[in-house]
Amino acid sequence: MSTRPTFLVTGATGRLGRAVVRQLAARGDALLLTGRSAARLAAVEAEHGVPGRVETLVVDATQPEGAQEAAAEAARRFGGLTGLVHLVGHFGPGPLMLTDVGEYESLLHANFLSAVVTTQAVLPHLGPGGRLVYFTSPLVQEPMAGLSAYAASKAALTTWMRSVAHEVKRRGVHANAVSLTIADTPDMRAERPGLDLSHTVTPDQVANAVRFLTGPDAEGVYGAVVPVHGRFGFSSALAGGPPAAPSAAAAPAATPVGAGRAG
Repeated sequence: MSTRPTFLVTGATGRLGRAVVRQLAARGDALLLTGRSAARLAAVEAEHGVPGRVETLVVDATQPEGAQEAAAEAARRFGGLTGLVHLVGHFGPGPLMLTDVGEYESLLHANFLSAVVTTQAVLPHLGPGGRLVYFTSPLVQEPMAGLSAYAASKAALTTWMRSVAHEVKRRGVHANAVSLTIADTPDMRAERPGLDLSHTVTPDQVANAVRFLTGPDAEGVYGAVVPVHGRFGFSSALAGGPPAAPSAAAAPAATPVGAGRAG
C-alpha cells in the first residue's frame, strides 16, 4: 500500500495538464496520467515521467470501460488511489440557431458525463481523505450569449459535483471544483491573437488551486467551487467605467470639530 498521495489525472495532455502535473509531482505525489493521443502523452511523459511515480496510460477515460481500466491500473501500479483530477473538457461557442443538437450532446459528454464515468470508476478505490477535483466556469453564474451549450454543460457538472459532495463526504471523501476563465497558453495565444491577456489566468495559478484542493489544507472543504478568475469580470454599457475619485470641488465640506448637529 502506497504511503504517498496517488492521483489519476485524466486529460493530462490538455492545456492545463503540464502545470497541474508539475505541481503535484513536485509535492511528491504518484500520478497516472491518461490521454487518448499516444504522441501527446509521450511528450508529457518525456517532460515529467518518473518510473514508479509519474507514469502514463493511453486510454479514453471518458468511456466507462476506459475509466474503469484507468482507475484499476492506477491502484495496481501505486498500491492504492487517493483521488482524481479530471482535466477532460471541451469548449464550443455558437449561437443557438446555428448550433446543432449534436454539439450540445458532445459538450455534455465532454464536460459532464465524462466526470460521471471517471468518478464512478475511482470511488470504489478511495478511502477517508480521498480527493475529487473538477473544472468549471464563471459562465455557470452568468451565461453569456452564444455560449449556451458550453455554459449548460458546466452548470450540469457543477450542480452534480455539489450533490456528489454530500454523498461522499460521509466517507471522508472531498469533491470540489476549480472555476477558471481563459488560461494563457501558447495554443490560446495562437487561436485568439487579439485577446487582452491581462484578463486571463496562468496555468500555474489554476494548478495552485488544484494543489490546495488535493492537499491537507483543504481538509474541511467539501462541495466548494474555488474561483481562479484573475481580473475577469462581466461588463455592461450601463455600468460605465470604474468610479472616479471625487474632485476637491465636489467633496463635501468638513464639519468643524465640536460642531453640534442641527436639531
